[in-house]
Amino acid sequence: MTEIIGYAASALVAVSLLTSNVLRLRVLNLAGAAVFVIYAWLAGAWPVLAVNLFVAVIDLWHIIRLKSVKDDFKLMEVGTGDPLLKNFLAYHGRGIWQFFPDFDLAALKAPRCVFILRNLLPVGLFIYTEERPDVRVHLDYVAEDYRDLKSARYLFNRPQNAETFGGFTDFTAVSGSPRHAAYLRRLGFTEEKTGFFRKKIQN
Repeated sequence: MTEIIGYAASALVAVSLLTSNVLRLRVLNLAGAAVFVIYAWLAGAWPVLAVNLFVAVIDLWHIIRLKSVKDDFKLMEVGTGDPLLKNFLAYHGRGIWQFFPDFDLAALKAPRCVFILRNLLPVGLFIYTEERPDVRVHLDYVAEDYRDLKSARYLFNRPQNAETFGGFTDFTAVSGSPRHAAYLRRLGFTEEKTGFFRKKIQN
C-alpha cells in the first residue's frame, strides 16, 4: 500500500512537469508533494517528509500569489492583412488545427478578427462573422500558456458585449473536437444539436 502511494505521488509530480500552464503545474505539484508527505509518514522517511512539506508550502504560496494577480484584458480588432494576425496564425497553426481542423480564414466572408490582450500581450485570437442575429464564432484560440479560461470568460461574459456586439443576440459555434465541446460547455454554451452550440450575448 505504501509503495502505491509513493508511485501515485511520483506520477503527480511527473504530470505537473509536463504541463505548460504555471497555475496547473503548481496545483499538480502541490498534490504530488502532499501525497509524498503521506508516503514519507507511513514509511518513516523523515527527510523526505520535511522536503515535501517545504515544497508544498512553496507551491501553496505561488498558487495564492497567482490567484490574487489582477490581469488587465482588452480587445483589439485588426484587419485580415495585419502582420500580427498572419504571424499569430502561422506560429500557432498546429494548436489551432487540433481544436479547429476545418478553420480557413480565406474561405470566410467578411471575417472580423479580434485579439484578446492580457496585460497588453496578444494571448488569444477571436475570429467571427456577422450572421444576424448571431455572432458566428469560427476561431476562439488562446495560447497554451494562458489557458486558464480567464481570457475566454472576459471575451464571452464581459458586460460591454451588449455594446461591442450591438444588434446581435447570440454567439454560435461549431465544435471542432470533443475537447472544444467541453470547453464551450464550461463557458455556458448549450448544445442545440450535435456539435452546434449557442450562448446568449450578455446584456
